[in-house]
Amino acid sequence: MDTDYDAIVIGGGSAGLSFARHAAQLGRKVALIERAELGGTCVNRGCVPKKLLWTVADALQRGSGLTRAGLLGPNPQVDMERLCAARGKKIESIRHSYRDKLHEAGVALIEDTAELTAPGEVTISGQRLHAPRIVLATGGHPVKPKMEGADLTCDSDEVLNWTALPGAIAIIGGGYIGCEMAAIHAALGVRVTLVTDTDRVLTEFSEAAARVGQRNLEAQGIRVITGCTPDAVRRSKDGLELVLDSETTLRVDRVVAATGRAPNLEALGALKDRVALTDKGVLKIDDSFETSLPGLHAVGDCADRLPLTPVASSDGETLAMQLFGTHRAPVDLSHVATTAFVLPPVGEVGQPSSDAIFEEATLSPLSAALRADAPQDYWGLGGSEAAVTSVSLVAEGAHEAIAWAAQLLLHRPDRETMRRAIGVHPSTSEELMG
Repeated sequence: MDTDYDAIVIGGGSAGLSFARHAAQLGRKVALIERAELGGTCVNRGCVPKKLLWTVADALQRGSGLTRAGLLGPNPQVDMERLCAARGKKIESIRHSYRDKLHEAGVALIEDTAELTAPGEVTISGQRLHAPRIVLATGGHPVKPKMEGADLTCDSDEVLNWTALPGAIAIIGGGYIGCEMAAIHAALGVRVTLVTDTDRVLTEFSEAAARVGQRNLEAQGIRVITGCTPDAVRRSKDGLELVLDSETTLRVDRVVAATGRAPNLEALGALKDRVALTDKGVLKIDDSFETSLPGLHAVGDCADRLPLTPVASSDGETLAMQLFGTHRAPVDLSHVATTAFVLPPVGEVGQPSSDAIFEEATLSPLSAALRADAPQDYWGLGGSEAAVTSVSLVAEGAHEAIAWAAQLLLHRPDRETMRRAIGVHPSTSEELMG
């Protein structure tokens, strides 16, 4: 094995893969070290399996609303065995494609556990590798709550690998991960209770959009309990008990903890005390993604950036360009579109807040006339009439539309100019554009 490289990246998730491939394409000698599966959280325990489950859940949710309205026959049943097989096949194909792309780019893939033992030095299985630039792209992991019985809960990694559906679940945490798990599993036929210690769910999004998202969760039949911090999880005769307080206990088959994530920093090894962290516990970086230790860079979920796959991929490519190509600045996080895959999705770009939204509307889509669950749509524009700086959407297709909105906002359009475009009739976009 070669021991000297231009750059060594630790972690084969979205950020590490992007950096390694682009750095190699710029003619540099690069090694990528991954201790588990290529693709990281997104491919193996996050975005990809979630979106595959959501695709089935979305179809079932639309159909069930029509069934309850008497317009369709009985609801179809999910074949979990075939769904899991299809999911596994897709994930494996993505891993293979990443492996092929690394090989084509000339990246040395090392499947082992790495540890920093000195500046510019990485040790694997007793062998020392050297590079003037080390890149940490080690991602993160779910964190369970500090409470009695926390070890009895499932985290999001485990949920996305379930091969059978429980009858009833309680989810602790009202962020986008908890809400996505709630919406998906309710549509799949699971009885869901969502418990959050905040006054509303989806606090990552503006309040108006989040409120509509919460009403849609409740319209699915999901019980939402806000302002509550559970006391304990305990085994019961036929499942689990989630103790909310001295008077209230939920009896369910599974309890899911969607209570945040923490960075994977084990690879820092002996250098851990020499690297600065933020208040959130992630690696502090500058505009060149460099940590407080010269020559050590960080990208992806372990760094102080937005923990989203597209940001990780962009930052990996940007760092490769900064180190070995033409310099460019990191993408402005205010231009990053985000989505919660609830039903219908909630999407935003521009970091809107309630006091910045100058025009908004909540409405019932035409499809609600035929569906017993009657979901609501919402749109909001932030900034001002002279310069629109944010867009919020709750609607079918919001996860697709919000990305186009992000490109539109790069030009800071005025509201009157936006009205000159004509939307599709009948649709929620028509209301926004009119």
